[in-house]
Amino acid sequence: MTQRIMANQHSQTAGSSAATLLDATVAAFDQGQAASPQEGMSLITDWFSSIKNNHLTGDLMAPLTQLRDELQTGAPDNQRLTQLLNELADKTEQTAPKAEGDMQSGLQTLATALRNFAGQLSTTV
Repeated sequence: MTQRIMANQHSQTAGSSAATLLDATVAAFDQGQAASPQEGMSLITDWFSSIKNNHLTGDLMAPLTQLRDELQTGAPDNQRLTQLLNELADKTEQTAPKAEGDMQSGLQTLATALRNFAGQLSTTV
């Protein structure tokens, strides 16, 4: 039920501001709601919509695409997901200084949440 609610919140944020999407993504990772491939796909779809025309976040497209592709396999490999999440965290952290205002700290928080989730996956067998 919670995942369904989170998925609905994600689809509603697709057209919303980047800050709203950033908050929703961090909340999903903090609450452990992004653990399912479907939830991850929902977040990735929203991020694609949000950053596709933003030159500052263009570096995030490659790891997001690879992450989406891995989730679409139906049986994602935790080691590969860990690697991709860490790469995405690195790219997010590199993008943060280019962002304006509160987005800088938000992107840093997202990078930390991605790394924490990757760490959780790496310990899952």
